[in-house]
Amino acid sequence: MGDAAPAGAAEQRTFTEQTLTFNQLLNYKRRFGSHNFEYLLGHENYKYIYEYLFGYKQGQIVDGNDELINFVTPTSLTSQTDNYRKEGVFSRLNYDYKSKYILSGSIRWDASSRFSKDVRWDSFWSVGAGWRIKGEDFLKDSNTISELKLRSSYGEVGNDGTNSYYMYKSTYDLGYNNANEPGILYGFLADPTITWETNKQSDVAIDFGFFNNRITGTVEYYNRVTTDLLFPVPQPVSAGVPGNEKTQNIGTMYNRGFEIGINADVIKNENFTWNLNVNASTLKNQVTELSRGITELINGTKKVSVGHSVYDYWLRQWYGVDPADGSPLFLVADDFAGTTAADIRTVNGTVVTTNQNKAKYDYSGTAIPDLFGSFGTTITYKQWSLSTMFTYQLGGMTYDSNYQTLMSGYPQGVALSTDILNRWTTPGQITDVPALNSATYVSSGAASSRWLIKSDFITFRQATLGYSFKQSVISQYGITALRLLMSGENIWSKTARKGLEPVQSFSGTTTNRYTPARIITIGFNISF
Repeated sequence: MGDAAPAGAAEQRTFTEQTLTFNQLLNYKRRFGSHNFEYLLGHENYKYIYEYLFGYKQGQIVDGNDELINFVTPTSLTSQTDNYRKEGVFSRLNYDYKSKYILSGSIRWDASSRFSKDVRWDSFWSVGAGWRIKGEDFLKDSNTISELKLRSSYGEVGNDGTNSYYMYKSTYDLGYNNANEPGILYGFLADPTITWETNKQSDVAIDFGFFNNRITGTVEYYNRVTTDLLFPVPQPVSAGVPGNEKTQNIGTMYNRGFEIGINADVIKNENFTWNLNVNASTLKNQVTELSRGITELINGTKKVSVGHSVYDYWLRQWYGVDPADGSPLFLVADDFAGTTAADIRTVNGTVVTTNQNKAKYDYSGTAIPDLFGSFGTTITYKQWSLSTMFTYQLGGMTYDSNYQTLMSGYPQGVALSTDILNRWTTPGQITDVPALNSATYVSSGAASSRWLIKSDFITFRQATLGYSFKQSVISQYGITALRLLMSGENIWSKTARKGLEPVQSFSGTTTNRYTPARIITIGFNISF
């Protein structure tokens, strides 16, 4: 059938991936009284090879044999090999005095085959310090403070993650032949100067414990500055660049915020314990510099510009539905605001347009939440135990393209959301779903702020109930430990829209995929 008719066809594909990491490490430790030193010197090689072979032949000779030699006409035969190498030389020195004063420093030189020889190598370093205040004489005998430590660090790490193994070489695709005439096609536009993206992270934190560590926790502030950002820069269509983009080092941005974690034994005695734990994180992201004359970059639903986050939405501004005729309405772009075209109108004193191509674009919130984290509890009573964990997020927006598809005015047999039943049908009707007709379906489904929804959620992520048998009960059977378990995952979730998964992508976009399944597990652990 198909292109195999009438004499049959066969194809074979072979993928081979080889990864080799080779390390040589030299460790040296020495103690001088209360002074402890630890020194590391290392060298690392990383090698990755990807090999691909594909063959397709038509015209089967005998039945029951699907090897390629049993077919007459070779239709396609192709192969591909990719090579990727990394090399690093590194060193680290750790020092502590009486486990109270801690210092560490490291440096490494890395090279990546993705970059040209002139910029292939770069150096990265780090330094850290810690002070265990609890070890000082003035706190050593404190019954209230059982642990107190102040620590801080600064470090740099390189990133060479890009969409090609040959970022400094323009490449061409082979196999575009015309019968016996050979042909090649422009495949990838390179930047010979492209080099490492550098992440520079500093942090300061305090670890604490009170009342014999009945209450423990950490409060940390971090600031991560990324320089020489590796980013796909859009190119004019007229330039003939494959994919209409070129990856370059184009600027600087930062990520900063707080991370807080607290763990407390609310009740703790011989038969009963009750523990609570909670953690929370914040994140602020902002682009501080763009180079190479670039002032902005449109990247899907986002626009990258100085003073904004790479996760800030840049979308057409949705206004609503005209009660008079059910037309989808957008705020009109400034260039068209003074025109008198038929697709521009004034509704409730606001100039709007029914034409998506004349809609105003603007920043429309961010995918980054204000606060996110988890909390849970663990309860034990004699041989019984129960532990639970919830995850949550406050703030941020999700661009729900799944819902956008389900609200299409031109479904052609695919599923629709029941919200489509709220479509406009009668003059004067107030609704947020446009009419379904040939005049509205294009603009109704256009990418816009209409499809943004709050990312706030709380999820009952996991729970485990267990029972451990006493040793006196099971030892007579030759068993040293026996524990019965029942657990659940993805038990319950509350989001702004049923079926929405705000955490499936940090960029705030959705994809067609199955939501995580609710899993109930019953089992036991036994030791002899």
